[in-house]
Amino acid sequence: MGIGVQKDLLWSTVQGSLREKLGAQNFEIWIRPIQMGIINDDSVSLEVPNRYYRDWVAANYGPALNQELEEAIGRPIRLQFHVASSQPEAAPSNSTPTEHDTGIVRKADPIPGVSPDKTFENFVVGKSNEFAHAAALAAADSPGEPQYNPLFIYGDTGLGKTHLVHAIGNRIQMRDPSARILYVTAEQFTNDLIDALRYRRMPDFRDRYRKQPTVLLIDDVQFFSGKDRTQEELFHTFEWLNERGTQIVFTSDVLPKEIRGFEPRLRTRCECGMLADTQAPDAETLTAILRQKAEQQGLEIPADVAQWITARVHGNVRELEGAVNRLNAVMRLRPGLLTLDVARQHLSSMLDDTRASVSAEDIMSTVANFYNVKVSELKGSRRLKQLVRPRHVAMFLIRQFTNHSFPEIGRIFGNRDHATVQHAVKKIRGEMKTDVDIRSAVQTLERSINRGL
Repeated sequence: MGIGVQKDLLWSTVQGSLREKLGAQNFEIWIRPIQMGIINDDSVSLEVPNRYYRDWVAANYGPALNQELEEAIGRPIRLQFHVASSQPEAAPSNSTPTEHDTGIVRKADPIPGVSPDKTFENFVVGKSNEFAHAAALAAADSPGEPQYNPLFIYGDTGLGKTHLVHAIGNRIQMRDPSARILYVTAEQFTNDLIDALRYRRMPDFRDRYRKQPTVLLIDDVQFFSGKDRTQEELFHTFEWLNERGTQIVFTSDVLPKEIRGFEPRLRTRCECGMLADTQAPDAETLTAILRQKAEQQGLEIPADVAQWITARVHGNVRELEGAVNRLNAVMRLRPGLLTLDVARQHLSSMLDDTRASVSAEDIMSTVANFYNVKVSELKGSRRLKQLVRPRHVAMFLIRQFTNHSFPEIGRIFGNRDHATVQHAVKKIRGEMKTDVDIRSAVQTLERSINRGL
């Protein structure tokens, strides 16, 4: 048997095992594009599409890949990742764009509607958004690749979705000035359609959205909820562009399946690419974002002021940015030291100093309704498969949304040991990194709980 055949069989075995462990969607997105490289006595190289893809796979699936390869080969190996040499770094500088007076970018022009200062370089990455950041980078560097197309970025308001979609447009333009990038909000798409119908300019509308762009970016697609005529036109636009390999990026406050009145055929199209979520940043990430935005304006924020602000914005980056803008204006009008008293005087009216609380019982009720079980079953001792997952999720969410300690949560769940609760919380946190189903379920529950606050 030839070396090439042996290598193919080896990689096929590893892929089969990883598909079972990681799930079909994670496998298709992150493992399927990898190619087996060179096998040496003590190392194995794997070829990946680009360096951002490499960084994500190495960080999140490296140990699993290494373990499967060692088991298949039968000896310890050192895993190496290499970016495929065929990956282009940039388009030729002498590319000549096709110009249209339609809002699509021309060479050296800013992208209409896209902020030039929203780039990947000034996007602060934390645990809450690293998946969405990696997916957006991959789409920007490999536009039109099936695993990233369409890219659907979702999450609550003020968590960086628009920043990422603007960054995609800016990066694609930088790498390929001939790219024709069209960025619109869902509301603008709807208004354009209404005008086209009113003035009988549908051919112009379809040219603008189908024939002219090489990249289509649409923000806030939840706005299409219940708009049947707009959804019909969006569907045909999607089909036209997708068949031609045009990169499509959507953002939304919620998952496609959670958009009320969203046509099933549109929902399935949105779900056939990559779904990437943005969550509320933790305290460390929020502080890093605060300091970055302050530095951009030449404003120095003391540690106690930063801590006071981040404790009151509840993860909303736009609210954080508003606080920085206001402080910057205050300090320009009244030069001096920025102290905690100054921050309180000028920000207390815009930052909520208190937050409604949610009880453990409220969370257990929400989880029980979601999984169609009883609260008493969550608290009970039965270890049926259909109860263990909801019970662990409830423990995880109670720990996240309340001040209950592990022992206190254990007592809530029928006097369980605190180590049991710790294990459950750790297990759910780990599964959310690799299992798209559990991540989607937890995020849906988080949004339900937040709406009740």
